[in-house]
Amino acid sequence: MRCVTPALIARMTQIDYARAMVLLAIDKANGALMGVLRLHADANHVRGEYAILIRSDFKGHGLGWALMQRCIAFARSEGLQFIDGQVLSENFAMLEMCREFGFVIEKNAETPEVRNVSLVLAADLTRKTPE
Repeated sequence: MRCVTPALIARMTQIDYARAMVLLAIDKANGALMGVLRLHADANHVRGEYAILIRSDFKGHGLGWALMQRCIAFARSEGLQFIDGQVLSENFAMLEMCREFGFVIEKNAETPEVRNVSLVLAADLTRKTPE
């Protein structure tokens, strides 16, 4: 995709804002789409599942990091307690980014080539209970 049309932007951003958010990274110089992050909350508004896609020629330049920072901040502002995702085990850069943000990374029991990642957002869930 060489250029993002107004129709595509409308389709990608006209969502159910009560449960979903889309963050687009667009090149100011030419209007090209560089990356997309989607976050969908569950029906109870406790967990949000994210998906992120960065254009190949923009990988390794901090765009995924910037989108994830905004995603986490948005999820916290919405009161979500967790963010979850699935990452291919060969996507070392995404798994490393998840580690740096504090995500727990586990093997997917059903699909060995996938890793489940989860981040605790609610402060009270991260504190240990006194014994």
